[in-house]
Amino acid sequence: MKILKFEAENFKKLSAVEITPDGNMVLITGQNEAGKSSVLDGVEASLRGGRCLPKRSIKEGEFSGKVKTTLGETTPEYSVTRKFLGGTTKLMVEKIDGDNNSVVRSPQAFLDSVVGEISFDPFKFLSKTSIEQRDTLMEFLGLNFDDFNTKITNIKVQRSDVLKDKKRHLHDAENLTFTPNLPPQEVSSKSLLVELNNIKVHNEECQQVASMNAVQQSRLLRVKEDIHAAEAAIQDWQSRLAKLHKTKNQITGVLQPDIPMRNSAEVETQLKSLDVTNEAIRTNEQKSDAAYKANACASEYQKLGEDVKVVEHQKTKKLAEMVMPIEGLTILPDGLAYNNTPLEDVNDAKLLEICVAIAMAMNPKLRVLRIDGNGLDKNSLATIGRLVADKDYQIWIEKVSDDKTLGFYIEDGSLITKEENEKAV
Repeated sequence: MKILKFEAENFKKLSAVEITPDGNMVLITGQNEAGKSSVLDGVEASLRGGRCLPKRSIKEGEFSGKVKTTLGETTPEYSVTRKFLGGTTKLMVEKIDGDNNSVVRSPQAFLDSVVGEISFDPFKFLSKTSIEQRDTLMEFLGLNFDDFNTKITNIKVQRSDVLKDKKRHLHDAENLTFTPNLPPQEVSSKSLLVELNNIKVHNEECQQVASMNAVQQSRLLRVKEDIHAAEAAIQDWQSRLAKLHKTKNQITGVLQPDIPMRNSAEVETQLKSLDVTNEAIRTNEQKSDAAYKANACASEYQKLGEDVKVVEHQKTKKLAEMVMPIEGLTILPDGLAYNNTPLEDVNDAKLLEICVAIAMAMNPKLRVLRIDGNGLDKNSLATIGRLVADKDYQIWIEKVSDDKTLGFYIEDGSLITKEENEKAV
């Protein structure tokens, strides 16, 4: 839909104005303070309501005012009337169907559904920050990267933690000294202690045998002395000699051979060095474990990096599938770009074209735009005219001019008709 007719009574600086557009460009001209802006403000106030109502809607000296906009393609489809009385407003939207007009319920909600904030005034897009421009376009395109960005952020946090673990494990490995020629596992002292105890028991038995042998040797010496004495008195001691021989034989029978003692010094030395050996083995194990964990972290870090690339690729693919309002427009993390140039660095002419294209794309229902054309040259106006004509949009432009034949000329709050202009000439 477009605006087929605009009417205003006692609105801001306007007294009574009726404008029927006859093309895609509706040029509102006049001198400063004549009421040009009041026309465009009246169009916006009638359609957007509370968000765009001026503080003083009623012309000074009057008690009431009205703006009315007729919408449609080639024939009227809706009429929008907003009346002002004192500090109150009343809105009525009618659906036009021949003689059977019907009032639209929830009129402002209906208007909000056909009028977009950016689509009505392209220059408002320029007033936004780069981030706001990006978010506005993404919202229009239905792009929501919250899930992608959350995944990327979580993976990067996880990846950062893994990198910290890797560095910590590498630091641990580098600060541990490796001792070569050691068994892979700690040596148990149990077997050595058992062997040492066996040696002690064996040596105690040896000492006991030696002690007993020493006693028996002493006895044997005394017996031999007695034998010698007995033999000297053989006659007297014959019977005693026989007994002594018997005793000698008994003593000889219980004598045991000497058992050689074992040396425990080597086992004792091994025990003393066991703690040092096992500490070195533990250090070797810790170094190997730290190196293994560092390698594992490196692998996980690389995998998480690949995960980031996958999500980034999904994000890029989704962006590539989007149809932009103008060819060459792309979405950056911190704003928008045109042909790889940040939007804020694009020249003014192309930037104007981009904003108009975005404004038209963002609301195809009401194909109406408004801009302040005082800062635009002929080339810029020609560019805008070509853009709106190609898409069959309607653009309302206010521009300061003394030429009363140019567009709809406003003077002292009223529209100067061609007839009035010819009479004045």
